[in-house]
Amino acid sequence: MKLMDRDAALQDLLEKHVFTEWLHDLALIENNFLTRQQAIEEGLIAALESLCQLATVQHEQGRKGDIRYIYISLLRTRVMENRAVYRIDAYDENWFLDEAECAVEWSADFVFEPLFNRMAKLEKLKSDYARKITTMDIEQIQQIEAVKYHLLTVEFLKSQMPAFVASPSLERMPKADICTIFAGEYRDDSEILCRFTRKGEVGEREGEASWIISS
Repeated sequence: MKLMDRDAALQDLLEKHVFTEWLHDLALIENNFLTRQQAIEEGLIAALESLCQLATVQHEQGRKGDIRYIYISLLRTRVMENRAVYRIDAYDENWFLDEAECAVEWSADFVFEPLFNRMAKLEKLKSDYARKITTMDIEQIQQIEAVKYHLLTVEFLKSQMPAFVASPSLERMPKADICTIFAGEYRDDSEILCRFTRKGEVGEREGEASWIISS
């Protein structure tokens, strides 16, 4: 290999081993999903149901109001540990000022595993660049590449909203007149996965309200 300065070495690494490699991971992710589809889907719904049950208990204890927001958020710090952990939070009308923490965790390793494997290979390849590439460089590349895998995870979450909507735990959970489910990064940019809007008549009995569900 010809002598390179740091910028040239980094560019060479990116062009040869990063820029298009995520495309090859798509087949691996699909295989991961198809091999464990039932367990993956059930794991997500179980986590969401656990959140709803916890929120219901806190509401009954008078610690939390009706749930207005549910956030499913990627934890970047866990990505640095080679773990694809999403935190799922339920908030009442106080939003981030809601003092009663109501959260569970869910793993999306089936999406991120190929990324973590690629980064492990990059860590070994850095020795080919005569110390021009550092572990910190690999960590930064991993955080940038993680965006692609997060977007794939969000698409999976969207596909699972119909199953979650049918969940008895969600039905029992006290909800505000408008309850919105978001996906994104922890307390950062997010997008709407699903929204529940109460459609009921004045004076109807508790529990008789119907819900309009939109995305």
